[in-house]
Amino acid sequence: MTSAVSFVAVDVMSAVVAEAIVCGAVLLFAGKPPATLQSVLPNFINVTVILAIAIVYFAVRGRYTNRTPFWTEASQIFGVCGWAVGAYILAGVLDHEIRNRLSGLAALALFPFLATFANSVVKSVLVRMGTWRLPIVLVGAGDAAIAVEAALASDPGLGYAIVSRIDPQRVVAQSNSSFLLSILERHQAAKVLFALDDDSALQRQLIDTALRDKVPFSIIPGPQAMPALGWQTTRFFSHDVVMLSYKHNAHRNLSQSVKTAIDVMAAMVLLVLSSPIFLLAYLFNLFSDGPLFFAHSRLGIGGKMFPCMKFRTMVVDGDSVLKEALARDPEMKAEWDLTQKLRHDPRVTPFGRFLRKTSLDELPQLLNVIRRQMSLVGPRPIVQSEVRFYGEDIAHYYNTRPGVTGLWQVSGRSNTTYARRVQLDVWYVNNWSVWLDITVLLKTLPAVLARTGAH
Repeated sequence: MTSAVSFVAVDVMSAVVAEAIVCGAVLLFAGKPPATLQSVLPNFINVTVILAIAIVYFAVRGRYTNRTPFWTEASQIFGVCGWAVGAYILAGVLDHEIRNRLSGLAALALFPFLATFANSVVKSVLVRMGTWRLPIVLVGAGDAAIAVEAALASDPGLGYAIVSRIDPQRVVAQSNSSFLLSILERHQAAKVLFALDDDSALQRQLIDTALRDKVPFSIIPGPQAMPALGWQTTRFFSHDVVMLSYKHNAHRNLSQSVKTAIDVMAAMVLLVLSSPIFLLAYLFNLFSDGPLFFAHSRLGIGGKMFPCMKFRTMVVDGDSVLKEALARDPEMKAEWDLTQKLRHDPRVTPFGRFLRKTSLDELPQLLNVIRRQMSLVGPRPIVQSEVRFYGEDIAHYYNTRPGVTGLWQVSGRSNTTYARRVQLDVWYVNNWSVWLDITVLLKTLPAVLARTGAH
C-alpha cells in the first residue's frame, strides 16, 4: 500500500510539474502575464481533468500494484497519453481552437516522459528501502533457473529478490505436505517461483503441491520455448485449459507500414542532423588514399544481397593486411573464426578507429534505410560466411530487414557471444512491435555514449 500510494503521488506530481513547466514557459515568452494566464487557464483545467482520468485508469488497470517491467510500463504510460493527445487534438480541430490548445498539448506530451522517469527513480529508492522489495523462493534447476535469475536481475525496478533456490526434485520428494509453506516462512518470502526445464510431469506435481498447500506461486515456462510477447489467452469455463494464440506482428501489413513510415521519415531527419559529421569525415578523407564510403555486400530481407554503406575505416588493401595478420597470430585467427570481429583490427585507420568506437561509421546506412534495404532497427547485417552460425534460425533473419541498430548493439555488442547474438536476432523477429523499435532506439544513444563492447 505504501508503494502504491507513492506511485500515485509520483504521477500526480509529474502532472503538476508538466503543467507548471509549460505554464512557466508560456508566461516567460508570451508576455503580458495576467492576460496570457487568463487565456491559457481553461486549457490547463482541461489537461488536469484528462490527466486525472488517466491516473484513475492506471489505478483501475493495476499499474500501481502490479510489478511491470520498465519498458512495458513505459509503453502503457505513453500509450494512454497518446490517446489523450489524439483526443485533445481532435477536440481542438472540431472547435477550431487548435492554436489556443498548444500549451495544453505540450503539457500532455511532457507528462509521460516525467512520469516514466520519476516512477523509475521512486521504484529504485523503494527497493533500497525494502518497501517495494518482494522476496521469492526460486524452485528450479538447470538452464531454466539460470535464465530466470538473469531476467529478474535485468530489471531491478520489479523488486523481485531471490532469497533461496531449491531443486524441484527435493520438493517432490518431501513427505511433509506443508514443505513449501515452511520454506516461505523460513526465508520470509512472499511467494514461490517455479522455473523448470521442459518436464511437464514434474511441473504438474509442483503446481498440485502449491495448490493443496495454498502457496502463492508464479510459473515461468521453459525459457526460449516460445516468444515472450504477442500472446492472447482464451480460458474455458470448468476446464483447466488455457489456449494461447500467437499473433506475429511482423506479418501485419498495417504494423509494417507504420515501421516503414517511421524508418524513412526518421532517416531523412537524421541525415540532415548528421550532415556536419559527413563533412568532417570528408575533410579527414582528403588526407587518406581511397574513397569516403565503403559498400560491403550483406544479406538482407529474403536472403538478397545489398551494398551496406559505411564510412571507410580501413586501409584500401585491408583483405591482404588481414590475411597476413591472421597467418602471423594464431590467437587473432581464433578470435576471427569465432566472432568474425577483432578487438585490435590491423586494417583500421586511426580516424576509422574513432568512427568505429563511436559507431559513427554506420551513419551512411541511413541511405540504405531510405532505399528500403535496411531498417532503423533490426538484426545486425551479416555476410554470407556468417550464415553457418545461424543454422535453421537464418529463416528468422531473412524475415526482416537488417537494422542500423538493434538488440545486439544495445546488449554489449562485441562483448556478447555469437550464439547470444543469434538468440537476440531471433527474439527480435518473433517479438517485434513498433514499441520495441522505439525502445531499442531510446537505448541506442546511452549504449553508444558508453561505448560498451565497441571495437
